[in-house]
Amino acid sequence: MNYNIRYERDLSHNYMVVGLGDIDTGDYRYKMLEAQKTKGLMACSLRNINSDSFLYYEADGLRSIADRFASKKMNYSQLIDFFTDLEKTCIDMAEYLLEEDSLVMTMDTVMVDLARGSFRFMCLPGDNREDIETFAMELTDIVDHNDEKAVNTAYEFCMLVEENGYNLSVIARMMRDKMAQSLETVSQVEGQQPVEHIADRSAVQATPSPDFYEDFDETEEEDTSSKGKSKDNDMKSYYIFSILSIIIGLLGIAIRYRYPLTPRQNIISLSIIGVTFAMGIAALIYASHKRKTLEMQEIDDNIRSEISHVKKRKEAEKKNSALTNKNEYRKKKRRSKSYEDDDFDIDEEIGNEFGGACEKGGSSAFGPGNLAFARSDEKAFGAAAHSVLMPNLQMFASRKADTYAHASAPKDPGTTVLSDSPVKEQGRLYSRGLNNCIQISTDKLPLTIGKMEGCVDFVIPHKTISRIHARLFRENGNMFLIDLGSTNGTYHNGCRLQAQKPVRIVPGDEVRFSDIVFDYR
Repeated sequence: MNYNIRYERDLSHNYMVVGLGDIDTGDYRYKMLEAQKTKGLMACSLRNINSDSFLYYEADGLRSIADRFASKKMNYSQLIDFFTDLEKTCIDMAEYLLEEDSLVMTMDTVMVDLARGSFRFMCLPGDNREDIETFAMELTDIVDHNDEKAVNTAYEFCMLVEENGYNLSVIARMMRDKMAQSLETVSQVEGQQPVEHIADRSAVQATPSPDFYEDFDETEEEDTSSKGKSKDNDMKSYYIFSILSIIIGLLGIAIRYRYPLTPRQNIISLSIIGVTFAMGIAALIYASHKRKTLEMQEIDDNIRSEISHVKKRKEAEKKNSALTNKNEYRKKKRRSKSYEDDDFDIDEEIGNEFGGACEKGGSSAFGPGNLAFARSDEKAFGAAAHSVLMPNLQMFASRKADTYAHASAPKDPGTTVLSDSPVKEQGRLYSRGLNNCIQISTDKLPLTIGKMEGCVDFVIPHKTISRIHARLFRENGNMFLIDLGSTNGTYHNGCRLQAQKPVRIVPGDEVRFSDIVFDYR
């Protein structure tokens, strides 16, 4: 669905503007949107201009997920945040009688708060259900394809959308529950406590090695041994308590038989003996029961730890086998290259021997027209060598004939015809007026520019640059510059660019990001 969204800047605020035309804006849903009761929705205001109505959505500090994850893709933990925020937003909308169908689910309208990392959604009263299937398919393109969990989750989201339609709250809850269950199972297998949120660990990825897993095994064995010692101490204390209780009870019986007691003392002694025996037997039973449970738990922990160790070792073995296969492939490639070079040297040696004959007699002495020398191999070596030498000699003969044909022909360089396709401009952006010149290469495009490390391709650490400021990209051989809703703007030859409106740049143009000027050449 085409929403005719345009981007405007009013004083110090960025807006996404949606035209409503002559729609009746007296509906309670528009008033609910202006009241801004739902935190997960973009704040908006209703404006009437020349008898037409417009919704102005505030976009300060927000970027669409298409722009946010253009450089660094979406990982598994960010998918968890997305489904969690989507579910909370749907629940809050239901409290204020706003339908889920009014959420505009497109790559340009689902926004990311760059400061908080949370997701914000655009609500436009009406039926917007036809966008969700397209959004689900496009979500698979922006996830990190090196993160297997993220890829599987994105495709599972597509399947749930096809099955359940536009019931976003149910789909988001199902996805969040499945992801939470997977986290709990992983944490239980690894013997760790389940976590509610996973930090972004994709920025630093260490290459695992077998030594790493061996060190991990040693530290884990030390931890398990310390835990086993503490458990043994607890068991010993229970056994000692039960033995002491039984001894006290036996002492009470001996006192009763040795000394005469009054009726009151008799009752007190019997009660003490009964209580001590009961406590000792109870402690003994509890200790034996707990020992059995601890033994079963220890067996389970050993099985889980063994499973985790096997998985880690298999992963290390896979990576090592991949490296060995890669090295073997390189060796084979080098060998084949050396064989080709050897064949070329052999051909040159044979050519030097028979070159005089070829120059004197042309193709009649040795060439494709006369293969007397090639056929003589059957007489010299027999029919068995014929099948081996004949193809090689024919190939050599044709190669030498082509060589001398080109040598005898007059040299004509000819004329190269230029194609009508535009010429690729691979220049650089050079800063102007700075102590240290900043150079932005345009060899690898698209290129996102900003100051937020980990989210852009080129970082300009300046306070006036937005977190995700602008992008350079190539289309049909031409290079374009687009502003991504920056605070202080992007300028081309002195003119400020409108957000999300690309403009072509050529060598000699002036480009300005905020107050930093660049020359493209």
